[in-house]
Amino acid sequence: MFTAVRIILCFVTAAALVRSVAADEPPGPESHRAFRPVGRPKVPDVRGPARTTVDRFILAALEAKQLTLNPEADRPTLVRRVAFDLTGLPPTVAEIDAFVADRSADAYEKMVDRYLASPAYGERWGKFWLDAAGYADSNGYFNADSDRPLAWRYRDYVVRSFNADKPYDVFVREQLAGDELAGYVPGGDVTPAMVEPLTATHFLRNAPDGTGESDGNPDEVRTDRFTVLEGNVQNLVNCLLGLTVQCARCHDHKFEPITQAEYYGFQALLFPVYNPERWAKPNERVVAVGMKADLDARARRNQLIDRQVKAARDGLAAFADPLREQYLDERLKDVPAAKRSEIIAAVKAAKDKRTPAQQALLKEHGKAADVSDDALAKRFLEYAALRDQVKKTVADREKDRPPPADTLAAFVETDPNPPPHHLLKRGLHHQPGDEAAPGVPAALVTPGKPFTIDRPAGRVTTGRRTAFAKWLTSPENPLFARVMVNRIWQHHFGTGLVATPDNLGASGAKASHPDLLDHLAAEFVAAGWRVKALHRLILMSAVYRQSTAPREGLAAVDPDNRLLARFPLRRLDAEAVRDAMLYVSGELDATAGGPYVPSRRTPEGSVEVTEKTPGALRRSLYLQQRRTQVVTFLQLFDAPAITTTCGKRTPSTVPLQSLTLLNSEFARARAKAFAARLAREAGDDAARLALAFRLAAGRPPGPDERAACDGFLTKQREAYAGRPDAAARAWADLGQMIFASNTFLYVE
Repeated sequence: MFTAVRIILCFVTAAALVRSVAADEPPGPESHRAFRPVGRPKVPDVRGPARTTVDRFILAALEAKQLTLNPEADRPTLVRRVAFDLTGLPPTVAEIDAFVADRSADAYEKMVDRYLASPAYGERWGKFWLDAAGYADSNGYFNADSDRPLAWRYRDYVVRSFNADKPYDVFVREQLAGDELAGYVPGGDVTPAMVEPLTATHFLRNAPDGTGESDGNPDEVRTDRFTVLEGNVQNLVNCLLGLTVQCARCHDHKFEPITQAEYYGFQALLFPVYNPERWAKPNERVVAVGMKADLDARARRNQLIDRQVKAARDGLAAFADPLREQYLDERLKDVPAAKRSEIIAAVKAAKDKRTPAQQALLKEHGKAADVSDDALAKRFLEYAALRDQVKKTVADREKDRPPPADTLAAFVETDPNPPPHHLLKRGLHHQPGDEAAPGVPAALVTPGKPFTIDRPAGRVTTGRRTAFAKWLTSPENPLFARVMVNRIWQHHFGTGLVATPDNLGASGAKASHPDLLDHLAAEFVAAGWRVKALHRLILMSAVYRQSTAPREGLAAVDPDNRLLARFPLRRLDAEAVRDAMLYVSGELDATAGGPYVPSRRTPEGSVEVTEKTPGALRRSLYLQQRRTQVVTFLQLFDAPAITTTCGKRTPSTVPLQSLTLLNSEFARARAKAFAARLAREAGDDAARLALAFRLAAGRPPGPDERAACDGFLTKQREAYAGRPDAAARAWADLGQMIFASNTFLYVE
């Protein structure tokens, strides 16, 4: 089934792209700018005012159309924009007031730096990375979709890395080859210094892996295993190189400079771990943390306790056997002796080895033949005393059991002699062809940075992934920096400089500002691959700081706002909607890290996190990310169900979103808490209303908004007349209307 779907998608993609790529144009590095080395384009001279070099590239394109930028947005708008962009949460009233009151020349820069330093920054931008990397807390594989209980450690690694501003090249190298870089040896020491890079390798396990549930015939099992290898290659190339490779599984890529042999070269990088003939199921791919001597001592201690517990229980069972036989004989005294012996034999037989005749006997005499442990203890006091003694002994031994070692779901090589990989003819899993050596597409190899593998002497690992990681993260790689820069630009402006963030190749969208993309990529590398430095460069620009106000005639010249003559108005994404509601209502649980908060499917079919679940009010990042069970509230606001990767979400505006904000128990509970907060922190209606808008919208209400809200409160109080909580209900209703309004849901 997987194979058929992939082939269909391949042909559909090819048919859709044939209109934009000439049939007689051979794919190659010279046919598309993305495959050329990143240069340093000349910064254009422009007439309009520019704050940074970013503005000069944007203004050059605008001035060619006789356009210019909008004026700068007001301060409350700017601080709300920056807060949501960098942390996914609204600014506090105190943060707004501090920025508005700060008249120093660097007030804006200081405000940006405060949000970049917030722990919430890593949670916001970590989630963007996790989507692009295909992260999930479950294995996929149709409805089985079993749990990945240790995946959260990778999620926390990503959040920590963004908060620490770990250089992007180091961040990626750890994810590709952390085990090799840390010097991990199977069965050896796992020191505290190894934990971080080993955790990072879960990146190569993010694709669906249903091989723990796969139980078909040998061909189906083999296909399921190959699917894991193919899925992780797709994740890797989409996320890090911004290319589509799936079509090259069956034939040379029709539009990108990737041959079928080169595709299987990618697979060969991961094949030592994902070899279908030497397979380990997902729950077997774990590494225990600790020194080998300590782990061995812990294992010996556990084995000793296991033997002691077994001996105590076996002794009790041996003591019980003749008593049980005696008791059965007493209870079956009216049954003929021969038949009684047969019943006793049936009771003593193992359940899975009882004959049909024995099963029938036990069914016939079930009540008399069923001697429970408690019944035996009640009949024989000496057994009861011994049983109590054994229970105490077992409990005492269990108390002496050492705590289990921490475990990591990592990607590590354990095969000292991995067999060669082979190209698959037409992509068919049962038709191996020529041997496929580990490698990368020739179109991406530069003269100064060839792809070479040096296998570490005396080590199990092949060194393939270390070689790939070094080649990939080289400044000479034409795609690595461009892909990340484009992804960061997208999350600040809604659309990337290339609108297809997972596909910068010939089959992707045309770059709106190709010179700016190269300029940012070069600056990114020059700044030591620091993501926060790239944020600063973009956020300090006039193009980012301009208002969203429409202008007459602008839509006719640039209907999609690709030239950015105004800042794009954007709706909050799913996680920001939910998290902001919790933040504004004063309920957000800021606990960071740890296992996910489980969700459940209700009898009505929706997926939710019940209010009584521990951690239910934590940020959305920490809710269970199950592939087949996306929390309904988030799904309605376009949160993805991760099957491969999600570099860009498709925003929608549908009635169910408004209906959810007006009718869901989650929205109603947040509105009640919001009303209670206003009652605690403000005085009369005027003060409450002002605070409500400042919390939810970052500004006071306008005259029309104030009048509408006053009228609404009056009508709601009349509707609840006679109730002791009429005022609280009215304010909860108003809070819910604010949460459902564009004022709350959109960032200007």
